[in-house]
Amino acid sequence: MNEGIVAENLVKSFGDPPQMILKDISMEIEVGEFVALIGKSGSGKSTLLYILSGLDEPTSGKVFLNGLDLTSIDSKTIHKLRNESLGFVFQFHYLLSELTAFENITMPARKQNQLKKAEEYAMHLLKEFSLLHCKNKLPSQMSGGEQQRVAIARALIQRPKFLFADEPTGNLDTANGDNVMEMFKKINKEEGTTILFVTHDLDYAKAAKKRVHMQDGEIYKID
Repeated sequence: MNEGIVAENLVKSFGDPPQMILKDISMEIEVGEFVALIGKSGSGKSTLLYILSGLDEPTSGKVFLNGLDLTSIDSKTIHKLRNESLGFVFQFHYLLSELTAFENITMPARKQNQLKKAEEYAMHLLKEFSLLHCKNKLPSQMSGGEQQRVAIARALIQRPKFLFADEPTGNLDTANGDNVMEMFKKINKEEGTTILFVTHDLDYAKAAKKRVHMQDGEIYKID
């Protein structure tokens, strides 16, 4: 079984009568790939991302992540997988308002009782992302770009094998958006992290090594 991400005949529908959001999607993402999911609003790209990452379940079909069938494992196993191997970045940063940047970044490690181990890497990430001046700031004291960079650092603190990002540059200006994409490229190259991100920005999609084009719940082209 492929060690990356394998989707087999994924279907997702909502409502009654059912509205098809994803129509029989099959695809593979190999370990270490940097992939952009692109398409117009409503094409199903975010829904696909959530299903491939185990945050949502398909109506039918299967998803394998490193050989594990996400559609049949129990919630405890999937929770462990999320904590240890997966990183998530969303369009909104979802930082905890009462914690500093450093505390937000180290939160996943604290949950796993690995804080000591993570503190050094957290400092490295703060430096990498030009955030040292934000170490003790609360989210309300940071700019939008700083908040999003903290959120990305938090997603990376456990050195995930897979990073899933849904419109990570959506709320950022061009300079900060460019920064985020540069970080992704660097993480992919230096850490070998498999990255799958959703974007409707074709310029950012060009940063990826592979682009999956979606339209009306189907993949119509991969380049």
